[in-house]
Amino acid sequence: MLSKKANNEDVIGYCCMRFPVSDLKKSVDFYCDVLGYKLNSADFQFGEAHIVLKNGNGPGIFLMETKPEDVTQLKFVFPRSFFITSSTGHVTMVELLTNNLLALHERIKQAGVHIDKEPVFMNDFGYFTFYDPDGHYIRVVEERARNKE
Repeated sequence: MLSKKANNEDVIGYCCMRFPVSDLKKSVDFYCDVLGYKLNSADFQFGEAHIVLKNGNGPGIFLMETKPEDVTQLKFVFPRSFFITSSTGHVTMVELLTNNLLALHERIKQAGVHIDKEPVFMNDFGYFTFYDPDGHYIRVVEERARNKE
């Protein structure tokens, strides 16, 4: 392994993530009202919105309105891989962090979201998985050891 000292050319963080969405307003409502993001900016005529976490942690997400026929839907199969490949490219699963997994699960469930896997708790963490309105596969994790501190 090379030096652990950061160099100017090293990756130092995330700028943003970009998600294709079929209905920008519906996706903004989902991420802000159900998951608790904050709308930073939006240009609904241009078809793009920037949402961020209220506490400022982590990268923002750009939601980009895209025609459904321009998006290839792929199915995630756990536990084989966190990457899905096809002839057109690959998709990764997004993981979000929460301090109260069961409360967030209940809020998502009450919103009628398609939940893929109900909450599972291990020794140090718990998680569940769901799909956003456009089928993006999302896993929410609560790190129990971290919350006990």
